[in-house]
Amino acid sequence: MPKLVALLNAAFAMERAFIDRERTSDEEIAQLLRSGMFLIADDEQGGVAACAYLELRGRRAYMGMLAVDPRLQGRGLGRRMIAAVENRATSAGCSGIDIKIVDRRVELPPLYRALGFKDNGTSPFDDPLLTKPCHFLLMSKELTP
Repeated sequence: MPKLVALLNAAFAMERAFIDRERTSDEEIAQLLRSGMFLIADDEQGGVAACAYLELRGRRAYMGMLAVDPRLQGRGLGRRMIAAVENRATSAGCSGIDIKIVDRRVELPPLYRALGFKDNGTSPFDDPLLTKPCHFLLMSKELTP
């Protein structure tokens, strides 16, 4: 778990601009593993190159914490992780996948739209450690078997 936490905190470091904490911790990852799973891509040195959290929720899947080692970004690894999540969700009988993105990550919605995700509303981002106002953008994609 420490390698996964290190990857997530490195990949989400830019979020320190609006929230005064690390992205995750061993405790949070342990809690997530009780209701879902992480798909992980290893790097050549035995570390974690990329990951994505997947939670199966009946006919829908939820994907979160998509992260790529900052040194490996821009090589298509994130897209491959999304494809792996979609394949796993489809194999489990899910007909769609849902994500949520912090609105301050303005670079992300266009990327997800290009991958077939559609805007699906907003939800509050309530965290006492926020240093700037934020909310979540909800996006969904229908999956084909």
